[in-house]
Amino acid sequence: MDLGSSTLGRAFVVLSLLSGGRAWSQSERAAEPPRERSPVTASEARRGLPEVRGDCEQAELFGGTDIERSAFCALRKDEFVSARSLARAAVEAEAESFRAHYLLGAVQHRGEGNLPKALRHLDRAENLFAKAHGRSFGEDDPLRLLAYRILYELMDVHGEMDHHEARIRYAEAITKDLDIDHRASTAWPLMKLGRFEDARKVVLEALEADDRWSKAVALTSRCAIESEMRRREAAYEACRAAAEPSLQRGRGGSVELTNAGAASEEFFRFDEAERLYREAARRPPETSVNPWGRLVHLYLAEGRFAEALSAWREMRAYRARRPHAYLDQQDEAEARLVGAALMLVAGRPDLAEPVTRTIVERPDRQGTSSAASDQNEAGAALVARVARRARARRLEMEAAVSSWWQAAKLRAEAAQLRVEAWLVGRRALETLANPERLVTTLRPEVPGSLELPSWLDAEVIGLVGPGVAEVALERARSEETLPEGQAGVVFDAYAAEIAWWRGDYSEAESLAAAVLDRAPRGLTLVTTRAAAFGADAARRRGQYDAARSLFRAVVERDPAVLTRLGLALPVTFEAAKDTIAVEAVERLQNSPAFIEVPWGLILRVEPLGGSIRAADGSVLLEVPLVDADDDDEVRDPVKQLAQCIQQGVFGPLLDVTQVDVRSLEGGSGRGVSASDALDMWNEP
Repeated sequence: MDLGSSTLGRAFVVLSLLSGGRAWSQSERAAEPPRERSPVTASEARRGLPEVRGDCEQAELFGGTDIERSAFCALRKDEFVSARSLARAAVEAEAESFRAHYLLGAVQHRGEGNLPKALRHLDRAENLFAKAHGRSFGEDDPLRLLAYRILYELMDVHGEMDHHEARIRYAEAITKDLDIDHRASTAWPLMKLGRFEDARKVVLEALEADDRWSKAVALTSRCAIESEMRRREAAYEACRAAAEPSLQRGRGGSVELTNAGAASEEFFRFDEAERLYREAARRPPETSVNPWGRLVHLYLAEGRFAEALSAWREMRAYRARRPHAYLDQQDEAEARLVGAALMLVAGRPDLAEPVTRTIVERPDRQGTSSAASDQNEAGAALVARVARRARARRLEMEAAVSSWWQAAKLRAEAAQLRVEAWLVGRRALETLANPERLVTTLRPEVPGSLELPSWLDAEVIGLVGPGVAEVALERARSEETLPEGQAGVVFDAYAAEIAWWRGDYSEAESLAAAVLDRAPRGLTLVTTRAAAFGADAARRRGQYDAARSLFRAVVERDPAVLTRLGLALPVTFEAAKDTIAVEAVERLQNSPAFIEVPWGLILRVEPLGGSIRAADGSVLLEVPLVDADDDDEVRDPVKQLAQCIQQGVFGPLLDVTQVDVRSLEGGSGRGVSASDALDMWNEP
């Protein structure tokens, strides 16, 4: 869940995710001594600065020098470049000015997103202010407003830095020292600290208050608290209650609506979740929440690839429209993870893998999300593991159709990726050593799990091993509160994978076939993954009809899952006679992506592409010939055709009638592969 409030957003993003910090009365960091410098006169400080007049609303109340009032006005207008120049000049002119340090800290926070620098200057401002004016102010004293600005900015910064206890102390200081009730602000950090009962008590008290702001904050916090406590029904009701005022007003509330959508997903109400996300996406952006990103994950899980691509495009535009760029560091990695997930499903690990490196190296701050940092970091590591293994598999496939010297190079690169995948998997394993994290990851749509796409949750099975996973799955079943008719599909899909890992191929096949028949739309990719293991299990058992049927379902729903899992597709090759297709087939017969069998799906290769067909001749998937990559063997038409077949078979096709053709940058024809479309947007 995400913290935020439309009420606050209109104010000046109050609770942009309410922060906390050291209490006003317990300043721990001593003021920094001023650096030695030559005195700077006011006129010298003004020289070369932008012309911003210091006569905006509240400038007189803010007080200070002309430069400080000008910086204050620039800050109020979100003119951050001017505000930074003026604030720096104000500090140069008077190193002991609390106003100057507050302004520079606020600019570093809101304009630069540099939280450590912001904290340094705001701490200095707090110390200087307390030394000069103490802590007691009359109700109409303008210094009271100045104190509030400093403390509130500190509260915000600490919150975004995940300093929860500090955030609580600042909220309490504002309430006690300034007599401005901010008790509701403590509910979120109390929840983040795992003090759920204390957080619920704060929420109940705030809901009894007459203050509309406190109630809005309390409703949003209660939604997240109940969800993190894994009380599905209570969370659903709380999140719907938080979103209801925005639904009635018809404006604002993107955070509340998105949280309500997430609660609906946790309750397996996927259609309702989609409606709420789309409604949230219509509202102006608030804080770091992005309903379009949630829609991408939902559409992918449902196998609606064309809509996922379209939603991804909207997600990126939505981020660009956000009024507060400094919040980007709260969801930069999450946005990249959405793009990486899309690329993996589209069969483009070559694009996904470099992106996952960035996610692992630069995780998001978690101040605005109810998730803990270890959930995000382990989830990112697991996605990176999938991407590196899938990319290694692709390189091995390419090596099979390349010349010997090129093949050697590709296989060496693949081997390195597999070692790196093992190493990054160890990072995720550290978090999964906590039984609670493992069990919740195996429960469907439940907070506390690793933060990764739901259709990749089963990756933990191969990582921890089938024995450990089986014990965790039994506990997950016993703790689950969803009806068996809903959660049972997910659990049986995981059980099929566990059975495959321990070599019980009969059970793997049986479970996989069963979940495929009864899976709801929101679990398309989850059950297709199980079908891939079931299909391979049936092949190993010699149950060829069952294997062919399950492999057909995989090709129709999510063919790229075979690359992600490292499984081969059983096929019967056909080639157009007296053409380069014959030579292409000879190379494809060496590919680890295919197993040549007499009972498999038919892989028809022609000079201008190929197709996967069922035994009755019906076309399951078409692969048009595309331009070869610009490599050392670009003039080899046989390699070009063979590689095109390999890339095209293991990625879904898009019907351009389902999406805005402009989003494909001029693509035309009956369809275009998702991987080709992703080439046009190679950043998440």
